[in-house]
Amino acid sequence: MTQPIRSRPTPWTTVLLLCGKCGRKMDGGYGPKGKETLRTALRAELKAGGHGRAVRIIETRCLGVCPKKAVTALNASRPARLLVVPNRTPAAEALADLLRAGDGEGPDPERGEGDTGKKDGGR
Repeated sequence: MTQPIRSRPTPWTTVLLLCGKCGRKMDGGYGPKGKETLRTALRAELKAGGHGRAVRIIETRCLGVCPKKAVTALNASRPARLLVVPNRTPAAEALADLLRAGDGEGPDPERGEGDTGKKDGGR
């Protein structure tokens, strides 16, 4: 007889996915001195804002965008939009964009979001 599937509560309200391949290519590039990974910078920003364990940050395999000098990120609660976070982006700005990513606003043409002109969706 097999064991039943059980569930357990978590302290997380949001899960952020960061491309591990992009992060390894960057070798830092974030934080006040530009020597931290995006994950480390975001984690520090969350801790400073008192959000501690409410947001889980997970590095994944390649998300398929592969930008130059940036990391691809996704708010797993709102998978409609991938974000590309350029190096030297302040952690507070990156975190704010990630937490509101896909909130129904749609792409913002003034920020260069939206149609990339490529048939394959920008890949």
